[in-house]
Amino acid sequence: MKEGRRGKWLTYTISIIWLFSMALAGFFIPYFTDNIPFFKVKALHIEGLETIPPDVIAEEVGKLKNNWLFINEGILLKNINKVTGNSIHSVEVKRSFGSKGVELRIRIKERKPIFTVLHENNLIFFDEDGNRFWSDYRQITNPIVYTHQIELITNDFENMKNIIDTLGKDLREAYITNLNTIIYTKEGVKITLPPLFLLNRELIQNVARIHMYYNIGLDVKEMEISMEGLVIIRGGKEK
Repeated sequence: MKEGRRGKWLTYTISIIWLFSMALAGFFIPYFTDNIPFFKVKALHIEGLETIPPDVIAEEVGKLKNNWLFINEGILLKNINKVTGNSIHSVEVKRSFGSKGVELRIRIKERKPIFTVLHENNLIFFDEDGNRFWSDYRQITNPIVYTHQIELITNDFENMKNIIDTLGKDLREAYITNLNTIIYTKEGVKITLPPLFLLNRELIQNVARIHMYYNIGLDVKEMEISMEGLVIIRGGKEK
């Protein structure tokens, strides 16, 4: 019995010592690494930026105490996206150890918008994967999409993207509501479609064909296309 109790007490003692040692290590190790020159970044190279100032990236690195031990791609991506409105797609970090210390090379890939949404006086960008982001450093990307409810676009992003891909540079702006989808071409032609959630790839491709068939130069001002493909033309005349 006594040997059993001694064994238990020995196990408890070892566990307490181990936990105490880990607590001390967790407290002192960050302090030591912060004050040892070996762990400090001596040079910072930032690549791939298009619109975001390098100072924004450098500041986030500085918040990690310029300690290369604590700087990794996941943490840096998360921190930078917090201050840039989720406008970074990816971050790649490489470390070079030299006689002068550690050099950090950071490659940034920014998200590229394919259209801009105006929602409640706020500009929201969407990239080709449907990610939305905000950026104070980027100008409006055409086409401009207006909506009172951003979920109408996020829930059916593929349909919105198909419209943009199909009409290409001819598309100037779009209005997305619960009732319909209204798009305007650069020539000023208004095309009214069913709501975004009812659209499909075939109907969207028909929009481009119909738009080309009815000559814009002959004063066609408005077209309305139903789910069944019925086309109502207002203004102008058929070729």
